[in-house]
Amino acid sequence: MVKISVGDKMNNKEYDKLVSSVIGKESVFKNVMIAFLSGGVVGVIAEAMCEFYFKVFNITLSDASFYTFSTFIVIGSVLTGFGVFDKVLSIFKCGLIVPATGFANTMTSSAMDAKSEGFIKGIGASIFKLTGSIILYGVLFGIIFGFVRSVIL
Repeated sequence: MVKISVGDKMNNKEYDKLVSSVIGKESVFKNVMIAFLSGGVVGVIAEAMCEFYFKVFNITLSDASFYTFSTFIVIGSVLTGFGVFDKVLSIFKCGLIVPATGFANTMTSSAMDAKSEGFIKGIGASIFKLTGSIILYGVLFGIIFGFVRSVIL
């Protein structure tokens, strides 16, 4: 372990050595497999939920997909609000970030961080701070790919 006194300066090598002595090395393959499997499980749950909405409520598949997406957003927001999402995320890795739950977590976290500033200047101004780029580029590339598809087909 590297010993550092208060006021001492360290270079990048010493800092990297200190960090690696404190933080254990994670297996990239293991993390990828966990994310792959947990993302797959979330996908299967989403598909089952969509089929449930489709058959039980006798609605179109498009509406069932919307309700499924909305349900995942609510679940992600509630888990973030109770402080559970980050704990679950540490177990399931990126398998939960990619679906709507990750979007909801980002949005809810931003709102919770700014709640002390009030509804307008805090929550209202900050809720899309982190998710704004997701929305912007999602819409932008949706328009571009839609245009390309309409030209090709």
